[in-house]
Amino acid sequence: MTPFDILVGTALAALLAFQIYVTVRVFRSRVYEPKQKVYQAQLVWLLPIIGAGLVFSILQEEDKTRRDASSHLGS
Repeated sequence: MTPFDILVGTALAALLAFQIYVTVRVFRSRVYEPKQKVYQAQLVWLLPIIGAGLVFSILQEEDKTRRDASSHLGS
């Protein structure tokens, strides 16, 4: 096995792990309805890099909004 093969294999494994992570986060989200969760998961898996990145950024915004709301309630 060449170093290039190892690099490609590692990159594919990382991509797969990221997609699984984003999919799990989508289904654990409380903001979306079940049908929306299915659509977002399809986006992640049908457009692997772009879809996962887009959904991940949306989930990050959701987390930021939730943190901001909870910090205002605690004051």
